[in-house]
Amino acid sequence: MIEAVERSDCLPLWAASGQVPLRLRVGCATGAAPGKANEDYYGVARMQEMPERGVVLALADGISPDAGARAASEMVVRSLLHDFYAVPAGWSASRALDRLLEATNDWLTSENRRRPALAGVVVALSVLVLRDDSYSLAHVGDTRVYRHRGRHLRQLTVDHTWPRRDMRHVLKRAVGLDTYLVADFAEGELRAGDTFLMVSDGVWDVLGDKAQQSILEGSADPHGAAQQLVADALKHQAGYMGRNDATAVVAMVETAR
Repeated sequence: MIEAVERSDCLPLWAASGQVPLRLRVGCATGAAPGKANEDYYGVARMQEMPERGVVLALADGISPDAGARAASEMVVRSLLHDFYAVPAGWSASRALDRLLEATNDWLTSENRRRPALAGVVVALSVLVLRDDSYSLAHVGDTRVYRHRGRHLRQLTVDHTWPRRDMRHVLKRAVGLDTYLVADFAEGELRAGDTFLMVSDGVWDVLGDKAQQSILEGSADPHGAAQQLVADALKHQAGYMGRNDATAVVAMVETAR
């Protein structure tokens, strides 16, 4: 059975023989910009019967002038979290994410073609798989994933936006934008003490890296950190009439006790 996680103080990460057992604490928060529906959607899941598949975290930010963006974001995240645990056991996390993103893109581009009278819906998406002593990452768009290790906050993703300042929020890559999806993939080592941060542009573009790092370092509670990130982002947006939804997912890696 796939277990959806809203908040947890102890998600054990499967460890191979001889590895130091790790656990994960997760906190999540989201909020809509004033006067609009929230088009972000996040999800965290694991499968109790297959702990070796790890914990999957996903964050999507839907973009569209009509009301279809929220539904698309939710469908993308829910299908990825469900289908990840159905791929062949021998597949690596990166291979599974590649195939699933391809299928998701096919679905959304087909939906956009089926509704030509409406503006096309696209989705910025970041997916993180944590298992053993490693992480796997898939990303497209301008959601961001950071890793905080020691005193250093490192952005693990690249924004797929046009370089001109007046087009900094115009995506050049996203789920549903083109029939052929080009996503970024990365893998790395997982250590006790690492904190992973997944945020939509309503957080990172408003607060900046310095403020995000300060909030992460000032809280030992992932849920409290996520709530503060979203609250501060929405508060600062109000000062300049920002219109971006704000979502944060904070995952802290610890040695299992």
